[in-house]
Amino acid sequence: MKTIIHQPGSAPEDPHLPAEKPGGVRSLVIGGNGGLGYSITQELLSRGRLVTSTYHRSNQALSTLRGPLLTMSALDVQDEQGLEAVLRGVTNVYFCLNVPYADWYSVMPEALERLTSRLGPGQTLVFPGNVYGYGKLQYLPADERHPKAALTRKGRLRNRMEEQLVNQSAQRGFRFIIPRYPDYYGPNVTNRLFGAIFSRALEARTLLWPVKLDVPRDLVYVGDAARAAVLLAESGETGEWHISGSGAIEGQLFLHQIQDAAGSPRKCRALPGWAVRLAGLLDSEARELHELLYGFEYPLLLCDSKFMKRFHDYSPTPYKKAIKETIQWFREQQG
Repeated sequence: MKTIIHQPGSAPEDPHLPAEKPGGVRSLVIGGNGGLGYSITQELLSRGRLVTSTYHRSNQALSTLRGPLLTMSALDVQDEQGLEAVLRGVTNVYFCLNVPYADWYSVMPEALERLTSRLGPGQTLVFPGNVYGYGKLQYLPADERHPKAALTRKGRLRNRMEEQLVNQSAQRGFRFIIPRYPDYYGPNVTNRLFGAIFSRALEARTLLWPVKLDVPRDLVYVGDAARAAVLLAESGETGEWHISGSGAIEGQLFLHQIQDAAGSPRKCRALPGWAVRLAGLLDSEARELHELLYGFEYPLLLCDSKFMKRFHDYSPTPYKKAIKETIQWFREQQG
């Protein structure tokens, strides 16, 4: 049975979809064509869940997934009628909307407000989080009680959105979960940092890492981030949870492991902050990235003991295995 694809404004209900079992879970992934949204869609399908996964302009990544459990639906988050259509009959919602940094301020708060105002009792919203709201970490490893003391625009915006989410949850009665991650990498993660690193490794070019090569920091494989999000959504838990990855690693070691997997020479160097700032004169993404460089100048370590105690069977993918899988994905994209 083929995958169902819906165009903008059409409801995702289809008579050919398998009937949901009593007490079963129907999930919605908003932003399913992005790195994390795609991996969450994959994880849900592997668990036999009915999934509607949305995309905006392109469904290139999603189109590689197949099966009768998946519905792909074009969605503009500003389309209230379309949003109501994809929310119909959904239990768990994963908010993985992915827009350029420069568009965060105009798009993300309104999109979250539009979504949460339509949720209610019996529904769960998974709102994947980052560490921007903490600012420079005040202690290591940082746990879920760490102060939200961000000084950057994106960090303060993120904190306002999370506060907005908590308030809406209390008013409307839906459950919320914030799985908080360090930066993630992996298949279909094609952002300016990790997309460039893996692509350049396959071209045997020098790899660039922000600010300092010898600072330890957590990184999480996107498949592990997805698995953690689904575990939390289907557990009945609520609140904030740290997912730290496979342990702290220095930038230089991470890059060398990527180059070894790609069969390319070990060539890497640090990209100084002034170079990012200079690039920002002509590039809005580089301009927005500059305020986050402190995350590469100082150690960034998260305490995930709360999560690991709750989910004893969860085990993050070792770096070498995760990197090998990521290299393979990027190699396939290059043809």
